[in-house]
Parts: sequence; structure tokens; C-alpha cells
Amino acid sequence: MGDEAYNIDGVHMSIVFADHGVLSEGSGSGQKLGVMDASAEACSIIRQYGTVYLRHDDLSMALEYYVQAAASLGGGQLSWMGRGSVDQQRQRILMLKQLLAELLLHDGGIYLLLGPRGAGEGQLGRFLTDWNTRQQFLLEAARQCQDAGLYDKSIEIQKRIGAFSAALDTINKCLSEAICSLSRGRLDGESRITGLIHSGNEILETFKYYPEISPQERSNVMEQQIVLRQLEAILSIHKLANMGNQLDALREVAKLPFLPLDPRAPDFSSDIFNNLSPHVQACVPDLLKVALHCLDNVTDTDGSLRALRAKIANFLANNLNRNWPRDLYEKVARSM
Repeated sequence: MGDEAYNIDGVHMSIVFADHGVLSEGSGSGQKLGVMDASAEACSIIRQYGTVYLRHDDLSMALEYYVQAAASLGGGQLSWMGRGSVDQQRQRILMLKQLLAELLLHDGGIYLLLGPRGAGEGQLGRFLTDWNTRQQFLLEAARQCQDAGLYDKSIEIQKRIGAFSAALDTINKCLSEAICSLSRGRLDGESRITGLIHSGNEILETFKYYPEISPQERSNVMEQQIVLRQLEAILSIHKLANMGNQLDALREVAKLPFLPLDPRAPDFSSDIFNNLSPHVQACVPDLLKVALHCLDNVTDTDGSLRALRAKIANFLANNLNRNWPRDLYEKVARSM
């Protein structure tokens, strides 16, 4: 900490003044717009000192200074006793949530604030005592993680608070993207894919024994489970094709229950593709490319492969309005 240009005495004096409400006097309605009042300045000083600890991965100390920074906006000790003004309480809560979210997104933040399991064994309960408030805060933090590309943290937070369908949706989104990358020749995603499927199955197992699941959440989880299994089916076809098992890959393509590609089945008049999850839809163009490549490298002995090719062509004809790769349509046109 010695290399940081902060005066510890000044920081602690700011905390004392803020705690005793000294800095709140004269602040508020008479404050000019755009000018930081004394409480806000104290908050900034204390917060900046907390970030020093955060940069050194001392999350416990960072938490204490962050909490003091938020309290300085709420009238100090009065804010902890609920005796500050409505505006002070609002400012304290807003700043507190902002700083807690910053901690949560840092490595080790989930363990510190939520504990080793669930969401009620960590430090978060000290400051957000109401369960509904904590729930909303954590859902918003999970969304922030997704916006920042921190999908693993988002999944962990969602899982901790029992938002299983949201966690599965995040997993399915990441799995869909990983399958698309794999199908385009990027082999570095295989371990990522394995981890995502494992996480999805783990969540489904935890979900079975989780108390007080609402009927709506149960239904949403079942929907996401279907999506996960559909993505796994697509992944298995890519793996078969990559291993050179083209005929087996084509058999699996024809057996997919969520795409109208079975040569033995009648054509569907309804567009079942629209009912698929966007995560599954995103994988379909590459899946069709793989199927066409396999068809080009397998001998058709009984006409079934020609029928499969016709099914693919018909499916593409029914989806001309989609922004799929042009070479996919051209490949089908050349092969017919």
C-alpha cells in the first residue's frame, strides 16, 4: 500500500466527519448544480482509498471502506439507524449497490459477498438485509456480468439465488456461440463446451432438490433443458463429421426432432423453425453446411440421401428471408 499516494489520516478524518454528520450541514437544497458538496467529496476520497485495497485483492478491507463511502452520502451514523432524510437514504443505497456490484464482479467477490454456497452466508446480508432487495441486486449484477462478457460469474450468481432458468439461458447462449466457433474450425473451444454442458447438467440436478420453485420457473427450466439437449444433439453431429463419420452424422441429422429433415416424414406446412430458441437457430446454418458436405462425400445406395438433400433444399426455400450465408444457398442450388 505504500506506493499509493493517499493520506490515511485524511481518509479517516473524512470518515469521522461524515459519520457525525458534520459534512451534511449546508449540503443539499442550496447546493449549486455541477458542484460537488462536502459529503460527495468525502465519499469520493473514501471510495478511492477502498479501490487501492481492491487493486491489491484485499476485498475485505475494500468492502469496509466502500461501505463507509456510501454511508457518507447518507448522513453517516444516521444512515445506519434509518434516521437520515429520504434523499440521503436513497443516495446511500444507490452508492452502496454500485460499490457492492464492483466488488462482486472482482475475482473473489462472489465468495466474499455470498459465501461458499447459496446467497445468504456472505457479507452481503450485512448491508442488504431484505431478501427481495438482495435478489434484485444480484439479478442486476448478473446482467452487468453478461454485459461485461463475464458469463461464468453471471451463471454462478444466477445459480446461487435459484434463478436456474436464467442461468441455463446464459449457458445455452454461450454453448451456441461455442458450437458455431467449433464448426468454423476453432478447436480451442472444446474444453469450454465440455465445461458449459457440465454446468448445465449440474444446474438441472441442483434444481431437482431446490425448495420453493414456482410453477413458472419450473416451466422455464424445462424449456431451457430442451434447448440444452437440442444444442447437444447439434454438437454430436459436428463431432461425428469431424471424425470422418459422415454417414452416421447424416443419420443423426435426419433424426433431429426439431428440424423437418427426416426423408421418411411428410413435409410440415407450419414453420417449426420459428418456435426454436434463438440459440438453436443460430447453429442451424452451420449444421446444414456440415450435412451438405457429408452428402457430397457419401455414396447414395438407396435414394435416401437424395431425399435428405431435397429436404434440406425445401427447408432452405422456406427460409429465404433469413440472413443466412449466401454460399449455403448456392451450395444447395449446385447440388440439385
